[in-house]
Amino acid sequence: MVYALRMSRTLQSDRMPCRRIAWPLTVLFCLSAVLAGCSSLERQARPAPELLELRKTTNARLAEDSRRVIGRMVTRVKAQYDAYQAGRSSTPPVIDVLVVSGGGDWGAFGAGFLKGWGRVPPGPMARPQFDIVTGVSTGALIAPFAFLGTDDAIESIVQLYRHPKPDWVKQRGILYFLPNNISFAEVPGLEREMREQIDIKMITRLAEAGQDGRLLVVNTTNIDNGDMRAWDVIAEAQRALTTHDIDRLHRILLASSGIPGAFPFREIDNEMYVDGGVTGNILYGGRLREQDSLTGVWAAQYPDTPMPPTRFWVIFNNYLLPPPQVTPPNWPAIVSRSLEMGTRAATLTGLRHLYSISEIAHLKHGVTMEVRFVAVPGDWVPPKPGVFVAETMNNLADLGERMGADPASWQTDLQ
Repeated sequence: MVYALRMSRTLQSDRMPCRRIAWPLTVLFCLSAVLAGCSSLERQARPAPELLELRKTTNARLAEDSRRVIGRMVTRVKAQYDAYQAGRSSTPPVIDVLVVSGGGDWGAFGAGFLKGWGRVPPGPMARPQFDIVTGVSTGALIAPFAFLGTDDAIESIVQLYRHPKPDWVKQRGILYFLPNNISFAEVPGLEREMREQIDIKMITRLAEAGQDGRLLVVNTTNIDNGDMRAWDVIAEAQRALTTHDIDRLHRILLASSGIPGAFPFREIDNEMYVDGGVTGNILYGGRLREQDSLTGVWAAQYPDTPMPPTRFWVIFNNYLLPPPQVTPPNWPAIVSRSLEMGTRAATLTGLRHLYSISEIAHLKHGVTMEVRFVAVPGDWVPPKPGVFVAETMNNLADLGERMGADPASWQTDLQ
């Protein structure tokens, strides 16, 4: 979402294939209310009672999915704890959770950071094998590579961000902004890269890496149901291998980065999905009831066994706060600025919520939880305007590598 708002202001460069997407991103909100019935793609209408019943069924299924996923992690951690207690493991278990935010082309920062982090010497601040990896939007594209965690896997995603292709984003003709289009732009290059990178070989590696209960989860927004949808990518990888249908997994990852209005939506199981950043730019379990969380389930199942320490590592692919500016006195600039502030504020609120959850877990269950985060420094300035500009993305990747290699880059105190 933040990426879409930056795109609306910065796609002015003659070098950008979708440069005229600019101001109509804001106009879309007004046009859609007047011309919503003009879409060339028709979807069958349903009565409100049927939709409400569908929501109830969907939410019940998702709650069961959450219980299953949390149950897998509890089983994994308990096995690690028992191995340590029995002397089969020399180190006590620690639960490491990586949270990768949205940010569009600024995902180059997060990819570079992961690479630089791999250069930190062994110790408490070294890049661990993550027990849980979550991603939203551009973070959803990074997450599978971070989940595998090898230097080669992370180098692959770094190189992807360092070499943006001209057809990653393409404008839909001169009348791209009319509401009968499903989006301002199409993303043939991004779709191609997705298929090449997340191929059957990598899907097999993901399924194997998640066999012991490790979790890989990405967030999307279900426009029909009106809520977020977090996908268990390991389960989807296993499903893809069983059904020989890898397109579904591609659609899930593309949906998470499908900026509403700018990029195409994705239809999965007859429901419409767009960017996960709409309903949560970071995914950390904040929607779960306390008793359904990893901490709550552990306490219920093993009340006499202390839960191992948990460390959250949050990579925010953007500035933590929007840079101050003199906003032009016109409504498109004001609306764009306001929406950007809203998205950033929601992310910051989510981060504060994560700190609160950690404090509650400590006070209620005695669990040690550490929360660290990193963001693009507020004084960093893009070397060139525009989005998916190779020079800017490489600069971000370089910045990420430098910061990732320095443990002091991690922050614990919110502004």
